[in-house]
Amino acid sequence: MAAEPGRLPPCRRRGGRPRRLAGIFTIVTLLAGCHPATPDNQALLAALRDGRRAEVTVQGRVVDLLPDGSGPDGPHERFRLDLGHQATVEVDHNLTLAPRVPVTIGSTVTVHGQFEPDPGRPVLHYTHHATGTHEGGWIDLGGRRYQ
Repeated sequence: MAAEPGRLPPCRRRGGRPRRLAGIFTIVTLLAGCHPATPDNQALLAALRDGRRAEVTVQGRVVDLLPDGSGPDGPHERFRLDLGHQATVEVDHNLTLAPRVPVTIGSTVTVHGQFEPDPGRPVLHYTHHATGTHEGGWIDLGGRRYQ
């Protein structure tokens, strides 16, 4: 995947979890051309406004815990995240591929995943380690990363 001008391309990892090699995972990741995981809520807000999907990293406050969902990909932990600017997004976190995140209402989390602008129900998913050719995502709560 080509990078946009002034932006590094996203990571693409095939075959599951990234490997930590001799404590230099961060250096290897940067050399592989992965973009930094700095929250950019404005990128999601622009994608929502334009009605397009996007790979995003956002930070927000958990405002609602939803019942687990289920589907063909297995059970999903679900919660709503307030991103400010009157924008709320649902996070769907696949529990078959990643551990449950112990969020509570009021928790501040940083989430990296695929944004889908479903009208009336914008959602962030792929918040787990890489699968196939899709970039890996994660949820960070209190300095601990769940992927």
